[in-house]
Amino acid sequence: MPALTTTTIGSLYRFKEDLNESIDEAIRFQRELGVDLVSDGEQRADMVSYFAESFDGLAIEHWAPVVTGKIQLRSDPGDFSKVKDLEYVRSKFPDLKIKVAITGPTTLGMTCGSRKIRSHYKNIMDFSLYEDLAAALAQIAKALVDRGANVQIDEPFLSQGYKDLEARVRLIDGMAEGLPAERISVHVCGFVGGHGVVNHLQQLDNVSVLSFAFSGTLERRNIEHVSRAGFQDHGKKLGAGCVAVTPLSENQVNSPETVAAKLKEIAGKVGRENIAYAHPDCGMRATDKSLVPIILRNMRAGVDLFG
Repeated sequence: MPALTTTTIGSLYRFKEDLNESIDEAIRFQRELGVDLVSDGEQRADMVSYFAESFDGLAIEHWAPVVTGKIQLRSDPGDFSKVKDLEYVRSKFPDLKIKVAITGPTTLGMTCGSRKIRSHYKNIMDFSLYEDLAAALAQIAKALVDRGANVQIDEPFLSQGYKDLEARVRLIDGMAEGLPAERISVHVCGFVGGHGVVNHLQQLDNVSVLSFAFSGTLERRNIEHVSRAGFQDHGKKLGAGCVAVTPLSENQVNSPETVAAKLKEIAGKVGRENIAYAHPDCGMRATDKSLVPIILRNMRAGVDLFG
């Protein structure tokens, strides 16, 4: 069986002041450290604020995103910043396999709506807020896929559990409707063992890969909530978070042997054939930048040890 593919979960620290130079460096950095399916490194900003540039109904007030009215895409999806970044990457690296992360409707809506909702929506639980976000995000997802990218939908807030979780998961399916499922993944960080999160996500029709974390102190318990049958019966593959992103010093970084052992543990639960790729537990924008190359280097070495 061939070696597992490696990837990242989107964000890395900002490499350069100039955006395009920073994207170039983020890609070179990943490739030099053995990452097979690279990201753009999310070099613009955090995972929420940049949407205000292209969405009517979102704005930045006092350095925080808020809801100001009905949400819709302001112009052609090709004008969206992430799409433009992808086009730039394609111009420089035409044959590159790339995965672009976009924030999902629940996480985006909760983040913006919890700060302020000025008009149009009743409150943060008004489900039409999330429906409108999903409709706008669907256009962006299609534009990214049309330009050759894999798309990762980030929904960390889903791990918190919602009474309407099934409906929120259906919004993700709506975002990906009509797109090739093999190009679409969902990443939920943190502990996913409560509220039936894993089972609900496995019901997705238009998503092929579910990425979970297994290496952090809390996330280690996620292994108890995945199974071979759960993935095989629903035609899903697992993105395996096999290295922690929260070390405070070099001696706390997971060693290649620890990474290989974690992958062996995960494969023992879900089957190696059901692992799509290996990746860090989460994005690494907040990780000590001196430790990021060590994390990725050890991940690559651990995957090679795992075989």
